[in-house]
Amino acid sequence: MRIDSKIDCAHAPVAALGGREFFVPALSLRQARTVIPGLLKLLPRLNAIQARIAAGDPLGAALLEQDDLDLMIDVVHAGISRAHPDLTRDDVLDLEAGFADLAGALAIIARQTGLFAPAETAPGE
Repeated sequence: MRIDSKIDCAHAPVAALGGREFFVPALSLRQARTVIPGLLKLLPRLNAIQARIAAGDPLGAALLEQDDLDLMIDVVHAGISRAHPDLTRDDVLDLEAGFADLAGALAIIARQTGLFAPAETAPGE
């Protein structure tokens, strides 16, 4: 898979999907216009699923709908497409990636938007 030589990936985090690694550089506005609205829609649902699973509900993931999964794939594709411009959405669909891979990639992509930076701790904490 060709990496765009115009994109600086030297310090970009890497998302693992289906046993392959993909650079996730800072997003361009082109990627952000898909990624940010998608994440804002997905995060409440994914947080609810995570809370149910953490509480011992084995059916917590039943909250996930096909539209959610499609949106996850769209967000992941947009997030990795800047460094990997030849990668199509169909290529992403063909990866042997599980839900944990998608969730991990989403977390990395969310950080790259700059909107979901880790919370800073107050001095002395």
